[in-house]
Amino acid sequence: MRFCIIGAGSWGTTLADLLCRNQQQVALWSWEPEVALEIMQKRRNPYFVSDLLLHERMFATHDLSEALKAAEVVIFSVPSSYLRNIAKQVRETLHCPEMILNTAKGLELKSGFRLSQVLLEVFGVKENSPQDCIAVLSGPNLASEVALKKLGAAVIGCPNTCIAEKMQASFSCPSFRVYRHFDRTGIELGGALKNVFAIGAGIVDGFELGDNAKAAYLTRALHELVRLGAKLGGNNQTFYGLSGLGDLIATSSSPLSRNYKLGFELSKNQYLEPYLSSSRMVVEGVPTTKIAYEWGKKLNISLPITAEIYNILFEGKSPFEAIKDLMQRSLKDEEG
Repeated sequence: MRFCIIGAGSWGTTLADLLCRNQQQVALWSWEPEVALEIMQKRRNPYFVSDLLLHERMFATHDLSEALKAAEVVIFSVPSSYLRNIAKQVRETLHCPEMILNTAKGLELKSGFRLSQVLLEVFGVKENSPQDCIAVLSGPNLASEVALKKLGAAVIGCPNTCIAEKMQASFSCPSFRVYRHFDRTGIELGGALKNVFAIGAGIVDGFELGDNAKAAYLTRALHELVRLGAKLGGNNQTFYGLSGLGDLIATSSSPLSRNYKLGFELSKNQYLEPYLSSSRMVVEGVPTTKIAYEWGKKLNISLPITAEIYNILFEGKSPFEAIKDLMQRSLKDEEG
């Protein structure tokens, strides 16, 4: 198949290389012209996964219409805050592709929409209709590990079985096993909400609270993720799969995770802005925390960890005080 990947960040570049190795035709669109030029001339992305020698089949360009030419599948690999505007540009050029895949793990801040909802709205397609051609890719996928061909797995979330099977076959290879799932809503929510708790995991490790504390934290974090995700339309069991529990484990344990790194830095230095402004990479957990916190209030759901991470990020509360307050909450049954 002919793929166009929108976004030449670490994940978009890695997926483009993977698809090329799987003998697919790939055009990679970069917002930064110097990135496209470097890829074409030196087979390197100068800003992301720079150690990866990219496949010779990969075509990269700054020209969106050129990237989209003859594309059967459009893959969006851009931060949530840019998705709507870029998708509108794609629609002006291509109208509606045969298949669309979103790989970002976030939520739209202004609307609170899942990113598939943003794409459905932009392309004028009704959710779960016969014309619904949108899938999502999620799971414990640290881009640099996938780029190095370390073993990993992911899940395609799509209500259309035919599209899910085509995507699954396109991405699967000996080092990267892809599953499929009908619960697109749950797959998206697991991938987005886990970013909130990865920030907290970084704080726990930054304070060197120990393995017992980390295990307790992740267990309670998963409980919150399932509670909120199910209320928002995901299937409970979905959150115990790759996009929920699996991704939570990976992003809460690795310094390769942007959200974990942010939490770790917050444990050492409470100021958020310097870290965000010094990185080229977007930390999706920050806006997602705000959305999750507001959902919790609106739906009257108890989300104590989410609330404390919100207080740290947006109210200036010290991480140490947040941990203390969580430990001193009123005693209750485990499921509460």
